[in-house]
Amino acid sequence: MRRRNKRIEIKMTEEELKHLNHLVRQSKLSRESYLRMIINGLVPRASPSEELIDTILLLRNISNDIYQISINHSSIQKYQEDFELLQDQINQIMILIRQPTNLEELWQSQKYGQ
Repeated sequence: MRRRNKRIEIKMTEEELKHLNHLVRQSKLSRESYLRMIINGLVPRASPSEELIDTILLLRNISNDIYQISINHSSIQKYQEDFELLQDQINQIMILIRQPTNLEELWQSQKYGQ
């Protein structure tokens, strides 16, 4: 297990601290975890909205319903393929919303107006 026993102190203005705390709240990470990601060149994304989480839950329920139908249907292979495709798309959505942004890529895109 990693032992983090080194400590640093940083001074900020009131506005800088408010901004940092706002970003930390959006990411739903601890302040320490958020700053460690920044140090490692990653920009944490804001946590997904409740609406998106509800949508993903609904998609998972639909996926399960499709699977249940496939068990009792004559075209089982087609329904199973659709079920697997839906599961893959849900997983891709989850990866995209949880994946942090690389700072270098972010700076390059801003530098060249992309």
